[in-house]
Amino acid sequence: MDDLKELFFNRKTVEILLSMLEDEKPRYPTVIAEEVGSIYPHVFNILKELEDVGLVESYKEGRIRFIRLTAEGRKITEKFQEIYSELEGFEQKFSEERTREDAIAITRFSENIKSIEYKLLSETLDKKDSFREVLKLSKLRTELERTNFRNDNDREEKNKLLKRIYYIEEKAKLLLIKF
Repeated sequence: MDDLKELFFNRKTVEILLSMLEDEKPRYPTVIAEEVGSIYPHVFNILKELEDVGLVESYKEGRIRFIRLTAEGRKITEKFQEIYSELEGFEQKFSEERTREDAIAITRFSENIKSIEYKLLSETLDKKDSFREVLKLSKLRTELERTNFRNDNDREEKNKLLKRIYYIEEKAKLLLIKF
């Protein structure tokens, strides 16, 4: 039974089975190999193992070997199809949630930077409050530098925000020198 579990938790095996489920007529192993993006010998070995456990069957017509799912192979493959479908839905929701979280984080960073920038550069703060704002900005920069965004647009926005922070820090240094 461990061999069967090992076989099924191989992504290529499941892709081969799903490929065979999509086209119900008997298939050539070379066509299956092309569809799943694998080399023929690898697919042939997997098909042989699947045949050994009774999930696919093969037969020859002349010199050509055909492969098809058995009834049991079809039942199991349909369950994998359901699982894959659920996984795709999960991945989509997870990705959307992460994208939303990243957008919220970018907005929060941006608003905090603007608030600090306004306070610092308005030149209405005394030296102590100015130092406090510079410290907040420094902590914000460190947090932003450590934040990993998942898509290119958010990473680009992160870099723009970091450049803005560096600019504000330079301006703040000049202001603090005046005190």
